[in-house]
Formats: sequence, structure tokens, C-alpha cells
Amino acid sequence: AGLLYSITGEDKYAAFVRDMLNLYAILYPNLGPHPLAHHQKPGKIFHQTLNEEVWLVHTSIAYDCVYDWLSEEERTRFETNIFRPMADWFHIRNKAEFDRIHNHGTWAVAAVGMIAYVMGDLSLVEKSLHGSDLDGKGGFLAQLDLLFSPDGYYMEGPYYIRYALMPFFYFAEAVERMQPEVGIYEYRDQILRKAYYAAVQTSFPNGVFPPINDASLTMDVAAPEVILANALAYDRYGEDEDLLGIAKVQGRVSLSGAGLKLARDFDASESEPQISWPSVEFSDGSDGTSGGLGILRMGDGMEQSMLLMKYGVHGGGHGHFDKLHFIFFDQGRQVIRDYGFGRWVNVEPKFGGRYLPENDSYAMQTIAHNTVVVDGMTQNMWDEDAAESMSAKRHFFEAEEAHVIAMSARADTYYDGVDMQRTMLLVKDESLLYPVVVDLYRLTSNTTRQYDYPLHYSGQNITSNLQFETNTNAMQPLGSSHGYQHIWHTAQARTDSSIQFTWLDGHRYYSLISSAWPESEVHLGRIGANDPNFNLQSYPLLVLRRQAENMLFASVIEPHGYFNEARERSSQARPRITGVNVVGHSDVASVIEITGQEGLHWRIVVSNQSEGVTGQQEVTFGDQSFQWTGNYQVEFLGNSKAEY
Repeated sequence: AGLLYSITGEDKYAAFVRDMLNLYAILYPNLGPHPLAHHQKPGKIFHQTLNEEVWLVHTSIAYDCVYDWLSEEERTRFETNIFRPMADWFHIRNKAEFDRIHNHGTWAVAAVGMIAYVMGDLSLVEKSLHGSDLDGKGGFLAQLDLLFSPDGYYMEGPYYIRYALMPFFYFAEAVERMQPEVGIYEYRDQILRKAYYAAVQTSFPNGVFPPINDASLTMDVAAPEVILANALAYDRYGEDEDLLGIAKVQGRVSLSGAGLKLARDFDASESEPQISWPSVEFSDGSDGTSGGLGILRMGDGMEQSMLLMKYGVHGGGHGHFDKLHFIFFDQGRQVIRDYGFGRWVNVEPKFGGRYLPENDSYAMQTIAHNTVVVDGMTQNMWDEDAAESMSAKRHFFEAEEAHVIAMSARADTYYDGVDMQRTMLLVKDESLLYPVVVDLYRLTSNTTRQYDYPLHYSGQNITSNLQFETNTNAMQPLGSSHGYQHIWHTAQARTDSSIQFTWLDGHRYYSLISSAWPESEVHLGRIGANDPNFNLQSYPLLVLRRQAENMLFASVIEPHGYFNEARERSSQARPRITGVNVVGHSDVASVIEITGQEGLHWRIVVSNQSEGVTGQQEVTFGDQSFQWTGNYQVEFLGNSKAEY
């Protein structure tokens, strides 16, 4: 209503804002802390201060739009009964939350700072910029300094930077207009520009944000916060075809001058704007030294294959215990998936729309992700302080070649006495229809441990080379704690041979082919055990289990074939790749060979030494020696059809 008054000048919109504020001016002074706060910092209108801060950010804009239309008496009433006591509630009564380096803190400083600008209270503005004690340990600038890596990657993950984009850009726009000498859009080498681009460049080809850490499975670039940031980034940082492409996906622009500029340029574009993000790696941590996030991409548009690996910081209270976790996106969907969070946002009958107990007991646990679980326990023993004190480390990221792109990272001591290294590749052999995922997960320990390698997928099980014993009469949970208690144990098998497991998802088949190890176990499961309130979503998973000191899980995920139920068509329902053989692995290197039909034969060597090793390297396993240069090498042998 406030914006409509500014645009049209019609009094009815200003009157709407005034009448609404009159009601709040009567209500707010009589409210105490909200009775349904549970474990949150209580607001008065809402159950937590966060919601109230969101309200104040938007209300500040409306109040600013009608400020001169209101009488002095009305302004005094609103500021005395609503805005000043609300600002005090945020920065005095909830000082720690106001100074917190977190998306809650971002909303708090934006809310107080924006209403302070409208009221002309520069002392409150300074507290919003520099913290409640004006010492720089809190406040908007500290948020910009500490929440983002130098690349702009946000430590809580894509879902929560999506949420925080609104206060970051709303308050930045207010600061730029009211105090241009601050140079907020240039601050920290244009960190707001980097933050926005980093956020949208993590998205899947369909615009959905990857659900790492606490995150929805469906939140995408068409969210209101991203629409606002897209227009302001386009206006403040210059015209960009990719931002026009995002606007196409969004289908709307913000109601602002920046939005109008974006809409006009979109309309004037000679060709239809498209988003085309390349492979990209982001550093993590405020100084960029705490690991990162790697994304490998092959193909274009909705046919793009995307492989994401997470090897950065924990992510604060919204972080999950999932170092070296990966997601594989193909055919316009998550194929190897992340569960996301345990929450039904704004669905009041589901625990008031808040985080469910199962978010802690399942969604945050390591077994809920696609990364190895040691001894059936969650990384860092589910100790957030321990997880916050460390990060995974990048090994290498190389995405320049056409047929092979790769990334590698380490996560040491997330389990006492265990070091972990994961190397993932996307490989395009021209004899295969689609890019193939190659996964080398190496673990070393001085004692025998139980290693569980889980894969979370969707769709229908089709076939396997294993003889599963299915639990048809009664099912038990896969374990009793660390998330295993929420997984129904549906079947199990033992094998000394390689593993092949095929499922159907959408119009495509997918096969896991994994290397042979003696006395290996394979367990099938489904999420949903010990869930009396039906809070969990039910998806299948597969767990490869091995008892060993040192272990290399060498696996391939091959997309193949075609299925169309309406046309009753199915082709190539079995994979072309038939074998994955571990030649050997050591502290120097891992060597595997992948074989398949019609002479398909690849040899892959990955250095297990530190990044940046130069010159020719050599490793020997048995009577075979292998030489290579750089971090890794892929040789296409036999009748394989690729150049590298």
C-alpha cells in the first residue's frame, strides 16, 4: 500500500497504512512476550523476534512512503507506541540476537536501521551498522565481513542466503540512499554482488536451490527475496544477460525503479535471455580458507547434469553433519538426493510450522546424506561446537576439459582416528548417452571400523546382481541411534563380488556399479521408522557396508536408457558399464579401472598427495607401475570414444 501511494499519489493507499498502524498502536503497548515462543527469542506480535523483524522491515518501507502524508501527531503516536519500543526490544532486550552473526542478526539490524532512517535517529543507524556497542563485533558491516567467503558464498548455505538476501539488499539500498559516503555496494570488494551471484550460481538447472543444510526441497530463484535482489543487483552492478535469464525464470520483477529498469531491458532484449551457469567452486569461511562447495556441470538447459559436493564449514545452527556429501542432478531432478530439512513451513498443524524434532534426530544426521558413516555414528558425535571448530579442505577442482571434470576434498578427524578423501568426476564417453558419475571415497584408520556408504535416491528398484533377503513379514529399524532409528530395514545381501543396482527415475534408468570387496554387505532401507506423528518423508536408500581399516569405495553412477509408460516404451534398461576394479590405493594415489560392453575401458588415477604436486608422478601396485602428471588422469582405452 505504501509503494502504491508513492506511485499513484492516491490517498486511499496512504489511509490504509495509517489505519493499520493505528490498530497496532493500540495493540502493541499492551503485549508481553509471545506465549508460544518455545525455545526461540520471543517477539510480541509473533512467536519469535525474527518474524517481528521481518514485519518491521516491510512496515518501515510503508511508513517511509506515507511519512509526509501523516500528521505530526500520527507520526508521534506510531513511533512512541510501536517503532521505538519495538526497536528497543530488538537491540536492548535481545542484544545478543541483534549482534549475532547469523541471518536472524541480519534481519534485526536491517529492521532497526531502516526504521531509524525513517525516524531520523542516526544513533540507532550507527548501532545497526556497527553493533549495539558500536565496536564492530556486530552490526550490518560485521555481517558482510563474517557471513560470506571472499567469493560471496554464504556459510549457512543457499537456502538461507535466499532468505537473507532481502534484509541485505533492502538495508543496503537504504544505506546507499541515506548515507552514500558509506559506499555499501562497494564494501568488501562488492561483496553484495558476489553474494547474489554465488547464491544463484548454486541453483539447479530448474532454478531450485540445492537443499544442503536446513533447506526446503523446492525453494527456487522465483522466491520474493531473489526477485528483489535480482533487480537491485542489475541496477547497482550493471546489466547482465544472466540476470535477465533469471528474470525470465522468475516471471516478474520487484515493484521499484530497479524492477522497471530490468523489465524494460528484458523486453528490449534481441534474443530470449537464458541462464547458463558453468562449473564453479566457491571457497568457504570468511577468509576463504575453510574448504568450499564444488559444482561440476555438463550439458545445457534442463538436460544439464550437475554434481555438487559439500566440503566447507558446518554452517552454524542450520548446519548438517555431512562433510563430503554430494547431490547428483540429472533429467531435471535430484537423482541422488538430499533430504533437506525436517519442517513444514507455515503449516500450523505440523508443530506450528517450526522445525520438527526429526530435523535433529534424522535430517541433520550423517546417515541422512550421501557421505560415509563410520561405526554407525554421526560426524563429530553430533557436537555442533566440535563441527564449528573445523572444516573440510579442498584437494583440487579442475573443470576445464570437455569430457572429464573433477573435484576432490578431504575431511580428516571428523571421526577420531579416521581420515577421509573423496574425489568425484563427471565423465562423458561418446559411446554413452549421458555423463557418468565416478566416485572414489577413501578412508584410512589404524583400527578396523565399520564404513557405511549410503545413497539416497528416488524411483522404482528395477534389478540387481545381488540376491537380496527381503524383510517381508516384519521390518526393524536399521539401527537405534544417529538417524538409523528412522530407517526401515527392508532388505539385505552379502557379496564378495562387484555390485550392480538399477532403478528407474522419471524417463531414465540409473545404475550404481561398485567395486568388489570381500564380505561386503548391502542394505536397503526406507525413511519413516520411529515416526509416530508421520513427520518424515519416505524415500528409499541403499547402504554399502564394509568392515576394514583402510577402504576405497570406488563406484560409478551411470544414467542410461529411456522409459515412457504412456507409450509403453523401454530401451537399454541395463547399464553399459559392467565392472569397477580397484587396482590399488595408497597415500600416493588410487588407481581404478572401469570396464563395460563393446570394449569400454577407462583407467583413472587420482593423486592422494597434497594439492599442487607438479611433474610426473608414479605409483606401483603389485607388478604394475602407473605414471601421470597433475592431480588426476583419465585414460580412455579399448573402444572408449573420448579425448582427454
